[in-house]
Amino acid sequence: MSLADELRAILEQEERWELIYEKINGEYVMDFCTEVRDEMSGGEIGPLIQQFYLARNRIAARLGLDPALDRDFTQLTDAMERYARTCGKLMYRYGHQDGAAGK
Repeated sequence: MSLADELRAILEQEERWELIYEKINGEYVMDFCTEVRDEMSGGEIGPLIQQFYLARNRIAARLGLDPALDRDFTQLTDAMERYARTCGKLMYRYGHQDGAAGK
């Protein structure tokens, strides 16, 4: 299967915004949307995520909790990830609706 065929198959299964979101977050390996870069390594997102997890781990250590096992810490982390993904999706959709006026 050619790269173009693989990309077409992926686009049929997933929405474009999600592929872009994953690439920005370093989750997507295949070369897609060359103008979109991985922001986790060397971009703006990586340091922010690192700050979040370091602070979470320091708080958990002070409280004597394992953040991976504590329900509240897990809920906090999961909710932040869902929040970021939802914001990304909505921003993409609103930007797409806005079109050229958004530039």
